[in-house]
Amino acid sequence: ANRMSCTNNLKQIGMGIHNFESSYGTTPSVGQCESSAGTVTYTCVGWSVQILPYIEQEAVYKQFDTTFNPFGAGSGYNTASLHPKSLGRAYDDPANGAPAFAASKTQIKTYICPSTPIAGPSRDPVSGLGGIDYMAVALSDIITGATATANTPTFANYGTRGGVNDRVYGAMTCDGRKISAITDGSSNTILVIEDAGRAHPTVGLFGANASGGRVSALTSPTTPMTSPANNARRVFAWADPDAATNGVSGPSNSSGSKLAKINNNNSPTGGPTTCSWQTNNCGPNDEPFGFHSGGCNAVMADGSVRFLKDSIDAGTLKFICGADDGQVTNLD
Repeated sequence: ANRMSCTNNLKQIGMGIHNFESSYGTTPSVGQCESSAGTVTYTCVGWSVQILPYIEQEAVYKQFDTTFNPFGAGSGYNTASLHPKSLGRAYDDPANGAPAFAASKTQIKTYICPSTPIAGPSRDPVSGLGGIDYMAVALSDIITGATATANTPTFANYGTRGGVNDRVYGAMTCDGRKISAITDGSSNTILVIEDAGRAHPTVGLFGANASGGRVSALTSPTTPMTSPANNARRVFAWADPDAATNGVSGPSNSSGSKLAKINNNNSPTGGPTTCSWQTNNCGPNDEPFGFHSGGCNAVMADGSVRFLKDSIDAGTLKFICGADDGQVTNLD
């Protein structure tokens, strides 16, 4: 029953993205923009905020400013970390006033998988922000035989994290993309997949940190995070684009196996000593992860929901993340 409820959540998310596209002529911003130059930028507002009116959360959506120009003089934004098309105020912008940060505390049922063994309200004992168990795919840089580069001249690293030349990009972008422009086929491309169980770094086994350099869009955000760095991103809160979108790279920070797979290091709860869930890319921390036996759910770009087995080959996982890499994989 919980798995079916999770499936329904993803159907609603998929419909929300499609309905947004119908209204605006493009899919919403993926939020986390991984560029071909290797830099990471963000938009202030990502898909998890933009589709709120289409998942019966319009009152929450109205608390966000989605039109502000953050590039103006004295805006207080780290403009070097923002995508040029970024508009709106971040959820933790003090100038946004209390409404947006307060609205971000809303526990949105559609964003929580009931199979996850940590309840939504338990995930942020510090600020009480609402959690999210789903992530859009910004990119995948898993190494495959077809993309071996000068940095990885042999296939010895198949299934591990590569570099910029190994990247394929996901269904949604920060520039905007139509579903019809997904050249690998919308039924063959992941739109949003589970990344369930992330919580504030202080929450025991489920605590999740960002990677070191990922900081708030603001120089002085509301109630700033201090772990793993000052003003760090909240990789557990639905209002933060860094929680709602991630790359698929495998457990690249593990001191053991770095092979990319769904539900990596899922046992014991909290992860093994080689790959604690507090560590970025380990377990439910920026990687595909669900608490259903044998795999996790994903909504494809055509709106269909698939259960993806955790036995899927690393190369197959990469190819269903890429929207226009020319690699078409039939999951049937």
